[in-house]
Amino acid sequence: MDAAAPSVSEPPAKDWSLLPLDVLSLIFPRVGAVDVLMGAGLACRSWIEAAKLPELWRAVDMDKHQVVFWKDDALLCAMAKAAVDRSEGQLRSFAGKLFVTDELMNYIMERSPSLTSLRLVSCHDLFLGRVMHDSPLLELRSLELYDTYLTVGDLTAVLECCPLLEVLWVRNCFPIYEEDEHALRAKFSRIKTLTLECDVVVLQVANDFDVEGQPLVIGVMFPRLRGCDILFSHMVSP
Repeated sequence: MDAAAPSVSEPPAKDWSLLPLDVLSLIFPRVGAVDVLMGAGLACRSWIEAAKLPELWRAVDMDKHQVVFWKDDALLCAMAKAAVDRSEGQLRSFAGKLFVTDELMNYIMERSPSLTSLRLVSCHDLFLGRVMHDSPLLELRSLELYDTYLTVGDLTAVLECCPLLEVLWVRNCFPIYEEDEHALRAKFSRIKTLTLECDVVVLQVANDFDVEGQPLVIGVMFPRLRGCDILFSHMVSP
């Protein structure tokens, strides 16, 4: 008769709470600020302590996570402020989408003297020119703006408040006209990489008439249709 096969015991479960701080400090930046704030940084006492290390919060990216679409803006602002507080002035890079306001931007700039990179996407409640005037970013090297309210005058004011800026990328913040682009490039030639793009076309149309029978004109913005034979790239009169 064959001898009974020895029983194989399962290996003991790993206690992830015993991971040393230096290991967690390498893992958490890869997890990302949003997931650390919402989960990983709340798992156990040791992970909570690790999540408070200032060096983990030198880069806070909140523009690519799906949470920005289903969490309340007030909660997202509170999360961003918590990240800024944990950085203890060491924040160097911040990216936000949809939820960034004047008040939050002021909070970030006042507490982040070392901020060198800023990316803002579709932040329609933010008036960056006004905010920058109050709190200039003297160390900023890279600025990316997408679909965020801005005029040529606002952008000029922003650039004047960022004396060390080297990279500027602006897309769909305002219609780009050739003369404006030339003026910005001439005035801020110190910026090594300056990209201005607009994927919309602006067409003037008459939608009513004044008391003298003259057409009243309004500006209408349309998405730029790729592959079309006719594209309006400048204002056209009715």
